[in-house]
Amino acid sequence: MSKTLKTLCLGSLGGAIATLFSLPLAWMLGALFLVMSASIAGVRTGVDKRVHVVAIALLGLFIGSRIQAQELLGLVRWYPSVIAMLLYMVMMLAGGYWIFTQAKVGRISAMFCAYPGSMNSALVLAEPARGDLRWIAISHSLRLVTVVSGAALLASLFVDEVTLESDTHWLALSDIAALMLAPLCWWVLRRCRAPLPEFLGPMVAGAIMTNAGVGFSLPAWPVLLAFMILGSSVGARFSGTPWRQVLSVGRFGIAYALFALAAAMLMAWLVASFTSLGFTAVLLALIPGGVGEMAVIATVMGIDPVYVVSH
Repeated sequence: MSKTLKTLCLGSLGGAIATLFSLPLAWMLGALFLVMSASIAGVRTGVDKRVHVVAIALLGLFIGSRIQAQELLGLVRWYPSVIAMLLYMVMMLAGGYWIFTQAKVGRISAMFCAYPGSMNSALVLAEPARGDLRWIAISHSLRLVTVVSGAALLASLFVDEVTLESDTHWLALSDIAALMLAPLCWWVLRRCRAPLPEFLGPMVAGAIMTNAGVGFSLPAWPVLLAFMILGSSVGARFSGTPWRQVLSVGRFGIAYALFALAAAMLMAWLVASFTSLGFTAVLLALIPGGVGEMAVIATVMGIDPVYVVSH
């Protein structure tokens, strides 16, 4: 826990600095970049998994509080971007495989470096296939950092302001009720073997209370704290990674991340040109930045998080 506290102190400092410069999603991106820089410089960083999971649950509850039942009727209108997502995944795998084969890491490692899923699942699948786990971990970390920061910065160009409502009230009775319902929904989804129960369970809890007429609104401070923890956790993925290794692997990892962003922008532009779906919404739904991160960015920007999470 001492390492976690040290990492979160760095993340808080990064968030405060980013806030002073009015960066979009300051508490997430500021924490991410400062912790990442410190990690590469040799500082031992890391966020306890339990702390990370609680932050993800808080963000799920925050997003669920903004979901209206009538939004689910939009599912039938989303098929064009679902088709675009499948095509985009093929582009990601083919383009990423070619990029990483240029790095001469081997065909198996190149395939898992280009894998558009989470880093944890990529490592689990790659180990029995004898992929190089160091390459895969670094390439996925670079992809996540580049895509999350790039998504926030790119998407902020298409909205007037990227901020969280300045609400400083303490927890009300309805907020406490939502916090009590969230672990129950988490447990139920986990028993049902649903994906990401720590995120989707609290999100379901928030949506149930909102649509049942029990209005609640989490104050800004726990949400900003969750943003900071999430950013610090992503930045800490570089802990123990030497500069030399980051530089040798990084150019291919960043090239892949930029390719992923460019391809997502192209597909989002095509979908937005021929349908009523918005460019920024499709962009956030497509890019491989993680469910929690993309849903948070979408919610803060006023984009339907159900649409993004579904993809």
